[in-house]
Amino acid sequence: MKKSWAIFLMLFSSLSYFHASDKIPLKKAITDGIRISHEFKNNLLNEQTAELQKQRSEKQKLFHLDFNANYLFRSETMVIDTPSFYLPGIGTLAGQQIEAGLKHNYDMKLSAVQPLFTGGILSNTVKTEEIRKAVEANRSKLKQNEIAARIKTSFFNYLYLIRKKESLAALQQTLNLHHRKLKNLFREGLVKKSDILETISRFEELNLNIEDIDQAIEIERIHFRNLCSYDPEEIDKSYTEETGSIEESLSYFKHNHPVLKILQNQAEMLSLKEKILAGKYLPQINSFAEIHYGKPGIDFFKKEWSFYFQGGITLNLPVFDWSRLKGDKKILDIQIRKLDNQQKDIINKASKNLEQLFAIRESIKNKLNNIEQLIDYSREDAELKAGLYQEKQIPNIDLLTALSYAEKYPLMKQELLIQLEQVKVKINTLIGKAKEEK
Repeated sequence: MKKSWAIFLMLFSSLSYFHASDKIPLKKAITDGIRISHEFKNNLLNEQTAELQKQRSEKQKLFHLDFNANYLFRSETMVIDTPSFYLPGIGTLAGQQIEAGLKHNYDMKLSAVQPLFTGGILSNTVKTEEIRKAVEANRSKLKQNEIAARIKTSFFNYLYLIRKKESLAALQQTLNLHHRKLKNLFREGLVKKSDILETISRFEELNLNIEDIDQAIEIERIHFRNLCSYDPEEIDKSYTEETGSIEESLSYFKHNHPVLKILQNQAEMLSLKEKILAGKYLPQINSFAEIHYGKPGIDFFKKEWSFYFQGGITLNLPVFDWSRLKGDKKILDIQIRKLDNQQKDIINKASKNLEQLFAIRESIKNKLNNIEQLIDYSREDAELKAGLYQEKQIPNIDLLTALSYAEKYPLMKQELLIQLEQVKVKINTLIGKAKEEK
């Protein structure tokens, strides 16, 4: 017999395990919710765009080929008059007119230009695009954090509504049982009609409340499904949010939050922009090579199609621009200081908000420590008043109130537990850790 019970328990445990394993972890719902988010997809496209811009800026260091063709019409051409002159023993040679060039001129050119020195403009441009790519990556992380926070908040809102409905349904069942007892007692003339009416009124009020909660549950279910494509009933309800101390959370925020990293990246980009501006005032040296095919070619007298090559080095150096560089640098310095002030302001506000959230977390924990005693007191009070009512020492309304409190405090406990999870979600969202790191 004992062996049979052991086998039964093993089978029951196995079935319970497989049933639990059918539930989807909330982390998977978050991962899938991020994957299907169109906002996040656009962030990924921005990352791809930044990568392409970086590749394009790297190619600016390489030579580039250009083809050019032009046609030129001149109404007149240059004519060279040669004077007549006398050659002893030969005679006088008459002067001639030699036409140079054509009225219709054609030229096709293939040119290659290779930058030799740009004052660091090209290399700093590549660095700027690399940082721009990092900015987009951090914006993607920020969007992941936002989506994860939405999914978690929706899930815990749904759990709270479900717990509230369960508590009201339990109270409704208690009132229904009490109502049956009252009807039996009323037939025997032991209770008043008003006691029955009071109980029915409370029961109907609960019906109205449950209807409102059902509507709220359906709205939250639709919202959750839109966020991650799952129904909240499919999600494992054992998930709990993990948070560290306030010091650990603030440290994580300062070193990892995408917004702070974006501000740091923007400051780096402004510093590189200063270097690019300064580079424009250094010599710009390029080498070039050109292959021409034109009519007339390089020999204007032949007036024929011909190839010719030319190449060289160009140098460009700004000389005077009314101190524009100095003014531009001052503007960039001001923008960098503004970013630094913005970063400090964000850290200060985050520190204040973290203190408030951790204070709320501790308050909820303290309430949870006290609520257990209230639950025991309310149950004992309900049992005591049920006996007093049967002895006709208290009115029915007092018993109904006691029964309500007996269900109110367990609901309050569930509400506090979910509020605690929601506060922890807010903490992790604030510090940029709502999306669990792998």
